[in-house]
Amino acid sequence: MIFMITTRNMKQALPFMLIISLLSFVACNSEDKVGKDIPSAAFSMASRAFVEDAVQFTSTSYGGDGNYSYKWNFGDGEKSTEENPKHIYEDKGVYIVTLKITDGNGNTNIYRKTIEILNKIVQIGDLSLKWTSSTHLAKLAGSTAALSRDGKSVYINSNDHVLRCYDSSNGSQQWEFNMANPSFGTVAAGNSSMTASVDEDGTIYIGTGFSGNGKLFAIDANGNMKWFAFNNATDGFWNNGAESKPSLAYGTAVSDSKYVYCGNHGTIGSLVTFDKSTGKRVAYMANGASGPAGGTYVGPVVTNQGMMVILSGWGVHGVEKSKMERDDNTAVPWKWKSFAESQACFASIAVDYNGRVYGMRLTGGTSQKIFCIEGSTGAIVWEKLIDNTGKQDQGGLVIGTDGTVYASLKATGDLPGGIIALSPNNGEIKWQYESPESVSGTPAIDADGHILFGTEKGNFYILDSNGRDIVAALDVAGAITNSHSPYASEWLPTQGKFWSSPIIGNDGTIYIAITNVENEKQSLMVALTSGLVSGPATSAWPMKGKDPQHTSTIK
Repeated sequence: MIFMITTRNMKQALPFMLIISLLSFVACNSEDKVGKDIPSAAFSMASRAFVEDAVQFTSTSYGGDGNYSYKWNFGDGEKSTEENPKHIYEDKGVYIVTLKITDGNGNTNIYRKTIEILNKIVQIGDLSLKWTSSTHLAKLAGSTAALSRDGKSVYINSNDHVLRCYDSSNGSQQWEFNMANPSFGTVAAGNSSMTASVDEDGTIYIGTGFSGNGKLFAIDANGNMKWFAFNNATDGFWNNGAESKPSLAYGTAVSDSKYVYCGNHGTIGSLVTFDKSTGKRVAYMANGASGPAGGTYVGPVVTNQGMMVILSGWGVHGVEKSKMERDDNTAVPWKWKSFAESQACFASIAVDYNGRVYGMRLTGGTSQKIFCIEGSTGAIVWEKLIDNTGKQDQGGLVIGTDGTVYASLKATGDLPGGIIALSPNNGEIKWQYESPESVSGTPAIDADGHILFGTEKGNFYILDSNGRDIVAALDVAGAITNSHSPYASEWLPTQGKFWSSPIIGNDGTIYIAITNVENEKQSLMVALTSGLVSGPATSAWPMKGKDPQHTSTIK
């Protein structure tokens, strides 16, 4: 279990803190004598890792005349003389890692750090595998499952550009739709990262083609195509009157009674309105001859104040939904734009009942800011710098019942991943759950405030609402190995990776797709069950896309 210092375990933590204090004194004492001619030992590493994982140690030593020799002591009896060694710990515990360097003049310096080694997850608490899909998926690259309105079917697309429908009760495949069929024209290029949405009449809207030749499909509940939109200059994706090169990234199409709205990350990226009955373009968002620079990464989402918001490679844009509801195939200027150019926003966003929009943007290196803006004006309510920790990936933000904003973080180098919780009022950090694992999907919040998420290590976690303890966890690949799945023999413990986000059905079933890291073509859709989870939170935005149908709309 990942250890965090809290009030209730402070007594147990005091000896550990004393060790750290003494080590800090030793390190500082040795550095007091360091001058321009004396070397200074230093290195980076992850602060936590798992048993039997290869831990990277990287020397960042400086000073002296260079030409260093290295003596590493990993604290478990093993040593190395490499500059940047890797080491595997066999047992759980806290270890003192020591680096001694000697420069060409014979001057030496020593630096020490501690690392906590954790047991690998097998199963903790009440969390188990309900079923695996009856057919394989390809690699998952950000796409997330969607649930039918009646909860009987679950839909997922993967990097083979195929949308599959499974029986939500047992995982048996009901049908599949190949979006790369040559009859649709030039085959979509790159990943299939878009997430399906489900309309009130059961129609599924799904696109594919992250790197070009993107297409948006409307598919009925039986797997039959109703229409598709592509790069037609007249009534397809927009490019200022020329043929477009549509690219569909991490977004989700949004629908209402008459129209479907979809973002384009491709040439002169834009937000396009399509007629639901024909699939023809009837309006598009632009500023003169240009769409949002950097294209649409995420969105659209719709606030209860009638604003549509997208995240682009260069900031955030908002437009009145009423102005996108038109049939004259003309441009609609965006109402506002927030943030400077080249500040990419590609984590999924959340909207509250007050029309405020929460997102995350890169500000350089591993630094990012979580932000809150007024959806009606684009005015920045607050921003919070998230530094010296993990970074945004294709995960995102959700909202708890009390309004708390939760974001996922990807571990980067020696910086931890995990979950961070912020106040919706001012962005102050309530708590941060640090983990050596990357959380690259968007978390989900259940009815009791638990935070549910998968990691790139293939572990699925249920975190308590205070961010202190993991109340349940499962190595899903290991669970598949020990299951009655027809594909059990294709898996081993720790062989999974979650690049997808969980959704929670009304009965508490958790649906998520897992990538097989040894053979991505043997990836699977899985359903998990826990007595701790009775259903989704009754908040404004408890999971990616707001709900299991990814309507992305607050009414």
